[in-house]
Amino acid sequence: MKTYTALAALLTVACSSAPVSFYGVAPPGRETAYQCAVAQLNIMGYTIEDGNSDAGFIRGRKQTSGLGTQIFTGNTYHDLLTATAFDNPATGETNLRVVASRVAEQDADLLAGLSDEPEQGEDIIAPSDSGRSDAQALLANCGVSNITGPSGEQEQYELQGPVDHL
Repeated sequence: MKTYTALAALLTVACSSAPVSFYGVAPPGRETAYQCAVAQLNIMGYTIEDGNSDAGFIRGRKQTSGLGTQIFTGNTYHDLLTATAFDNPATGETNLRVVASRVAEQDADLLAGLSDEPEQGEDIIAPSDSGRSDAQALLANCGVSNITGPSGEQEQYELQGPVDHL
């Protein structure tokens, strides 16, 4: 029974659609932090799909799966990073936050053969390791200090699930 409990916890976490957030204090100036985030997304090979410089947010997408995965699963996977820069009036500091997630674009018709039918939809799933790494790299490359996010211990627990002791 304990094995099933651990397995169920692992599957629940593995199928989690929770995005992961990293944030910290950036060098002064919301516009500077925003422009750095845009530049870093471009450098890392992300396609900018949405953003607003006045609101201080930018979202980029990068395909992480190949044709084999698409043919085998009917899905195309993309890492998705959303960066938000804002000035905190309470502290006078500029903050930069990056949310990492992953998107599975479903194309059920791919398995049945090529057609002109539109995609079935998208599912937001937990970010890949490369997406998490890219989020942290974006912050570090923009001079963000005191980066906060899920701790390594918390991530380890989430991946393994609770352990029952005898």
